[in-house]
Amino acid sequence: MLRILFMLFALPALGQDWITVAELNLELGANSEETVYYGFDTGDVLRVSMEVLQGKTIRAFELSEYPDNSRLLEYETAKVEKSLNVYERGIYSFRLKNSALMKKSVCRLKIERLPASPAAAAFNPAVRWVERLDTAYEVQSETLVQKDEAKEVQQRRRVLAKVDTSVTTILEKVERVHSWSRLGTSNVSYLAFELPKNRYEPNAQDPYSATEVVSWAYWIGIGEESEKIFNDANAQIASRIAKGLTSGAIRAGFISSGYGALAMLAIEGVSFFSNPPAGDNVLYEVLKGKEGEYQLLSKGNSVTGFGRIDSATQGPFALRLENDNYVEAINVNIKVIAILETKTYRDEYFSETQQTPFSEHTVVRKPVITRVRVPVLAKPGEGF
Repeated sequence: MLRILFMLFALPALGQDWITVAELNLELGANSEETVYYGFDTGDVLRVSMEVLQGKTIRAFELSEYPDNSRLLEYETAKVEKSLNVYERGIYSFRLKNSALMKKSVCRLKIERLPASPAAAAFNPAVRWVERLDTAYEVQSETLVQKDEAKEVQQRRRVLAKVDTSVTTILEKVERVHSWSRLGTSNVSYLAFELPKNRYEPNAQDPYSATEVVSWAYWIGIGEESEKIFNDANAQIASRIAKGLTSGAIRAGFISSGYGALAMLAIEGVSFFSNPPAGDNVLYEVLKGKEGEYQLLSKGNSVTGFGRIDSATQGPFALRLENDNYVEAINVNIKVIAILETKTYRDEYFSETQQTPFSEHTVVRKPVITRVRVPVLAKPGEGF
């Protein structure tokens, strides 16, 4: 009984013939693809065969139910033979892709359909292209009201709380410089030194404490007469301190260190030093290190030399001492001090009225219309 029912069910299909929908030779250029479209009726059996006639394989062969329901996908293939059931009337696409960069491919494509009934044999598989207007909506925010709103805002600023000035000894020594006639020695001496590095806590951009070298001074002297001049200058400063004629920084105890006159020179740029009328001289240069070389800051040729520098306060420096005496060596007294200024800051809070922009918005949907070409089934009697 089951065999008889199966035969009755199969009779309609057995009574139909395969109808050729298309038989094409498609030429695929290098790195290109071709797609063809055909319609099929409900209940059809779709049979497709593809064979590569020129070239080894094609990159992909895909059969899809339009627009995007893929029913068959083969990669790197030279031949395809497949039958599929069509469950609903619609359009099918046949896509062939050649990914070769230099060579074309030629493929034979045969498409057939087996109608579900004699009446369905008259179905027109042709596809025609029509233009259609598609409407999409673009969501945008539009401003309804825009105005300024006054608000009290808490602000912080960093203000200077106090300033402390200190002096530090950089160099103090006696350097012996030989005469230029002495064999095996040089009549030039170099004394290298560095100033303290500036310090910032916690950082240089917004510090609570900043210690910087603001200036420095040097004194160079030869012999006992120069030492007497140095001490006389300190005595003058002591007298001015007693009379209240010096700045607070000088009165802060610098005189007790023995650098009162040099500190006065470094801080205020006022010199109480003088040169003795006679004595051995020294040729000196004050140099600043820069990119492996030295830049001249000042120079002199005297029994004593002194100066204040505030244009270069960081990095390596050197003193060049030269003895032009033919026979006698000289002992050169050198003193270098730096003035450090420490600024301490504190936070100060205050209120400030600020105008803050205020806006009210609404969301609108704007239609965007585009013109597209889409495939549709041909009417009965229309050609491809």
